Amino acid sequence: MAGRHKVICIQAIHDKGMQILRDRADIELIVPDSQEPQAWQHHLADAAGLIVRVQKIPRWIMEQAPNLKIISRHGVGVDNIDMDAARDHGIIVATVGQANAASVVEHTLALMLALAKQIPQFDRDVRTGDYWRKLKLDAVDIRGRTVLIIGLGRIGSRLAVVLNALGMHCIGVDPAYSAQQIEAMGCEAAVDFRSVLPRADFVTVHCPMQPDTRGMIGTAELAAMKPTAYVINCARGGIVDEAALLAALDKGQIKAAALDVQVTEPPTPDDPLLKCDRLILTPHAATATVECIQASAVAVAHNITEYFDGCLTRERVFDPSVIARHPGRIAG
Repeated sequence: MAGRHKVICIQAIHDKGMQILRDRADIELIVPDSQEPQAWQHHLADAAGLIVRVQKIPRWIMEQAPNLKIISRHGVGVDNIDMDAARDHGIIVATVGQANAASVVEHTLALMLALAKQIPQFDRDVRTGDYWRKLKLDAVDIRGRTVLIIGLGRIGSRLAVVLNALGMHCIGVDPAYSAQQIEAMGCEAAVDFRSVLPRADFVTVHCPMQPDTRGMIGTAELAAMKPTAYVINCARGGIVDEAALLAALDKGQIKAAALDVQVTEPPTPDDPLLKCDRLILTPHAATATVECIQASAVAVAHNITEYFDGCLTRERVFDPSVIARHPGRIAG
């Protein structure tokens, strides 16, 4: 039909999201056989929408897509998209917003409990016959412990609610919020996270990867922590300096750590992270649940349909500075 919007879905999303797009007579949905650009770049000239999971979207792709209006990202991070180029071209980049927040909170809590309760070690002990190792009393309760939450957006703020309910004392750091707002989230407010590192039993990271957060938890920060402290990163690989973390674990500067994200994903067979038994590793899996994948796919599809219907949810637009260039497309 005339006037159809061409949308390239570089990698298929869950069927619930795909069906929303297929049901729209005004959308021509392109699902290439390969994620490699050569399989779909010939569609860019007249593409109005792009659905992205992990594929990198550099400037040259946007330059070849003069009619591109919206990139819908299957996730909340946009480090695989050249945001400067998107801004220059006035392209809306929309994320899944709140769709995956609860899943990341649950995964963070699971890692926190696995570290505190020594779950991987106890499993290994039972299987290898060291049943009475439990009497060394390495496991601890999290109730009454202090947790530093770095980043109080949709994930960190929800995590604070859960941890407060479990009897933990939360300290929150996020430059986007005032001290009063942070306290309203159930956290003691701190301006500089480094100043409160010596008090923290757990440090958990929930901020985006950007120049000022790359390597934010490094040698000096780890040295400032308690030898009984734990570090958790469910945000982006590289916010916690991996070499510094391994050195701190080896020296006993902190007790243990858990990373759902790594700089190299998947890690190579010789990655030193794999050899550290005081480190829990999960495969960027905080959002890899049935419920989260379905909800994210629906949000991704709705970003596309709502844009063309003129009611895209403002909170899912990553860079609001481009909204003015899309009159009549954003709700509110």
